[in-house]
Amino acid sequence: MSHLHHVTVATPQRSHQEMLNDHKRILQNSIDTLIARGLSPKTIERYRWLSERWFERIRVCDAIGERQIFIWEVMNLGLGRQLIKDFLLALSTVEDDNLACVRPATARTYAGQLERLFLITLEFPYIQGLQTISSKYGAIENPFTGVEYPLHSRDILRSERFFLTPEQILELLVFLREIYPALTKRISTAGRLYAIVMLITETGMRSNEIRNLDALGADRDIFYNKKIIQTRHGKAYNSSGPQTRLIPLTSAAMTTLRQYEQEVRRQFPNYLVEPSLFLSSRGRRLPYITMRGSFARLIEAAREFGVDLPPRLTLHDLRASFATNYIEANPDQFWELMELLGHVSPSSTRLYIRSRGKNRWLSMKEARGPRLGKSGFSAMVYNTQGGTYSCVGS
Repeated sequence: MSHLHHVTVATPQRSHQEMLNDHKRILQNSIDTLIARGLSPKTIERYRWLSERWFERIRVCDAIGERQIFIWEVMNLGLGRQLIKDFLLALSTVEDDNLACVRPATARTYAGQLERLFLITLEFPYIQGLQTISSKYGAIENPFTGVEYPLHSRDILRSERFFLTPEQILELLVFLREIYPALTKRISTAGRLYAIVMLITETGMRSNEIRNLDALGADRDIFYNKKIIQTRHGKAYNSSGPQTRLIPLTSAAMTTLRQYEQEVRRQFPNYLVEPSLFLSSRGRRLPYITMRGSFARLIEAAREFGVDLPPRLTLHDLRASFATNYIEANPDQFWELMELLGHVSPSSTRLYIRSRGKNRWLSMKEARGPRLGKSGFSAMVYNTQGGTYSCVGS
């Protein structure tokens, strides 16, 4: 978090220690409110860290000396608004690598947590007992009034998100299955990535949900007999903590996962003791940064080989592609899609859908059938035995 410049304020009528105690009581009151509202411990801890550290990092000078700024000084509309603007501007500063200090989503999270603090303080403006902040330190306002948040991903033009057609997905899978292992010389990691890509494009699961799947023990998340997979790490709603949901497994996803568990997963260390479905080269749960990096290298290699893919394709784009392809094949099942994606609001689901016209592209069902893609390969599933590959259903 960026360090802001010193600010000069009027000489207080009270000691620094008295004001610091009042400041801490106000922050604790807001934390107690979040606890009473049932927010998750993890969310509350993040809120506590930001609210304490943010005020500590802003240094002010008065006649007594230097100190941290206090909440009622920030909630002075004139000074506070400028401090908020400076803070958000510092987070958006472009560094030498031509990238912002933090991503817009992260800056927006910081801004949201801070504004939540100010809104709670306005709702419950007490220091201790019934003594109000305004009666001791003057009137307070929300310093975010008139301040624009950093752009949220949903505010950015959707053309920046890439949507693969079923035919493009099939080409990518064929390249990953048939060509990529020989290029990387790492059959096991290529097989792991194939299973991940297949799972996202067939179920629409989030990357974090996939990396947290378990294959062993009482928490095993795959149920072939019921043709479902469960995630216990769905995105939280209103800071409520990880959510659990059940997702149907398609035939292609089931076949891929079976072969992955039987032939690929056991090539990684600790496969008999580590419960994670997707293991790293050290036999631990696969880190997200490794998953993201592996996919980026795959896309770069596929494009060099001639596969028709956008240059900045991400794993999350595969989830958006699943949503668009699903609704094109099932135009009357919007609410089913909403449940599959784990969304609470229909507006969130709409962001994952792009209209391409009813007959412009092949439907998902047609692309998943036993037909040849542009590269000439039939629909197959990765198999490491003897370096050969077996067709789905064979």
